[in-house]
Amino acid sequence: MRNRIRNILVLMSACILGVFVFQGYWIYNAYQVKLQDFNRDINDALRTAVQNRQFSEVNHLFGRTSGPQRIAIAKPAVFNVQTTARWGDSGNVSVTRVVETVNGKMHVKMIAADSVKRKYADSLSRDISDMLMVNKYANNHLSVKSFDSSYQRELAARAIYTPYRLDSVRLDTASLRAMGEEKPDPLRSFAVPFNPFSDFAIRAYFSSPLQHILYQMLGSLLGSAALLLLTTGCFIYMLRTILQQKKLSEVKNDFINNMTHELKTPIATVSAAVEAMQNFNALSDTQKTQTYLSISRQELQRLSDLVEKVLHIAAEEKEQFELSYEPTNINDVVSSIVANHRLKAGKAVDFSYTMLSDPMVRADRTHLSNAINNLVDNAIKYSGDPTIVHIHIARAADRLKVAVKDNGMGIPPNYQDSIFEKFFRVPNGNLHNVKGFGLGLSYVKKIAEMHGGSVRVKSAPEKGSEFTLEIPLNQCS
Repeated sequence: MRNRIRNILVLMSACILGVFVFQGYWIYNAYQVKLQDFNRDINDALRTAVQNRQFSEVNHLFGRTSGPQRIAIAKPAVFNVQTTARWGDSGNVSVTRVVETVNGKMHVKMIAADSVKRKYADSLSRDISDMLMVNKYANNHLSVKSFDSSYQRELAARAIYTPYRLDSVRLDTASLRAMGEEKPDPLRSFAVPFNPFSDFAIRAYFSSPLQHILYQMLGSLLGSAALLLLTTGCFIYMLRTILQQKKLSEVKNDFINNMTHELKTPIATVSAAVEAMQNFNALSDTQKTQTYLSISRQELQRLSDLVEKVLHIAAEEKEQFELSYEPTNINDVVSSIVANHRLKAGKAVDFSYTMLSDPMVRADRTHLSNAINNLVDNAIKYSGDPTIVHIHIARAADRLKVAVKDNGMGIPPNYQDSIFEKFFRVPNGNLHNVKGFGLGLSYVKKIAEMHGGSVRVKSAPEKGSEFTLEIPLNQCS
């Protein structure tokens, strides 16, 4: 069994470790992809911002009406544009008759309609390029600070709010060659020129984009964390269940062995007494007969108690019994318990107990009596010689308290939480001088909790123990 549990632990640990490794690898790859996307976005935003600024400058140049930088560029003047249809080899073809004046000379051309569109589009592009070339980056007044707002808008459109700084660079032959061989840097954009005819370019430098990427991966990270926690929690829960079942199996085996021994002892004693009376003329000796009969009666009573305990265990396992509340005189219950133990203790016991002036409570008389009886029985069994047992009954606020104190061997602190578990007995090597099954205190705890109360212990090795049973009066009175 122990080897199986160890193998299960090793396999499950390897499984959990594998899940963690694969999840970590997946998160790392996802982070790298998001980092590449971040670099692509900051470069796209920079190019878009520069293009928008270039278009703005073009509009600014075309909108000028005066100034030293006003450019006079010869442009064709179309006097007459007339579209006609002419038959050709391929059918009806649309042509345009264009009359234009260039440098004082008039020209008449017959060209296709599509060619007109291309002609004037090319002419417009050349005009814009000529204006930019002649002006040689007309917005020399442009600064990095004035460009920052445009770039910030483009980043915001891409949901990027990572801190950055802009820096201008001069493009020479060496830097252009280096740009061609430059590898993407997640924290730095490429240098983007403001003007194709200028050596002025701009570049953005970013701080760590970790927060931005984690925000984008928040859903995936939370799902992954939940999966890992669920897997780990299931593993821990399964391991605890296995260990608890192993412990339960061991204590049940101990219980069966102990119970078998306990059942055989009274049977063997009664058998010996009967055999003595039959074979050794004990019947002719009245005193011996009474002695053997008394021994037999005690052992049969002990056997009956053992059977009753087994029945109690079966009832508790099935949870079929319920409390039957009735008016109960707690003074009578304690007095009866003390009287019974004085008769069957088998050793001298010094009892002392207090009484209540108002002893009536509403509780399950049978089970409450059994619970107090178990506490008194343990106090007698685990006490030394002479045995002193003190029972204190009190009403405190809305609770009834029954405290049983002895002068016994005491309980080590590390076992005081476990003594209320079923089948548990304080380890004492392989020798238990006091016979028992580890059931009495678990029964006391169950009865106390069913009454809505509790039981606690105060003990120290070689200084005795004090058990206090409490039940609320507002529920049982």
